[in-house]
Amino acid sequence: MVRDLDIPPPERLHFPGPAGQLAATYERPAREPHAAVLHLHPLTTHGGNRRNNVVRHGALGSLEAGCAALRMDFRGAGDSEGEYDEGVGELADAMAGLRWLQERLPGRPVFVWGFSFGSRVGLEFVQRNPELAAGYLGVAWPTEYYDWPDAGPWPERAAFLAGTADGFVDFDKMGPAHEHGAVTLLDGAGHFFPGRLDAVRAWTADALKGWLQGL
Repeated sequence: MVRDLDIPPPERLHFPGPAGQLAATYERPAREPHAAVLHLHPLTTHGGNRRNNVVRHGALGSLEAGCAALRMDFRGAGDSEGEYDEGVGELADAMAGLRWLQERLPGRPVFVWGFSFGSRVGLEFVQRNPELAAGYLGVAWPTEYYDWPDAGPWPERAAFLAGTADGFVDFDKMGPAHEHGAVTLLDGAGHFFPGRLDAVRAWTADALKGWLQGL
């Protein structure tokens, strides 16, 4: 992946999670970060992990916006310990990642970004912990397979991105996203945004830059 940003080399690390050590990649801009973004990956049982190209381009968008980015592997994914838990234990994994960011960057706002399964986990996490996240970004929310969570209030800042050719998204079920956030549709893009990954990066950067101006 071409890197055109002035950033230090990525830091690969492990931190304690509720089901064992969780693997992650931490990246930050050259200057002091304005905020931090927790990036959550697609379905573990289908090979999802922090190295997914959509997740990596989302992290580039966070860096472009002047934010630090933590891409973490859920339990049982990539280099993390534990076993896949159908989105239940993954909520606790997300909490461990967010707490790590809070310790690394005390006082900085933290945003939650998720792709596919990660977007579903991310939204429920933010609903359950509204005081911890400054905003939520959901990419390719898989409405074809999951119902919208109703675990608490929707975040004040929410943005959604989906490709119009994504078979994982039932657009008739996107009403809550339109009601509670800003929805961007990318014409002709599929679930993994082939040939359109730069648009994922740009959308992420633009959303974060806009929100940071209001903080």
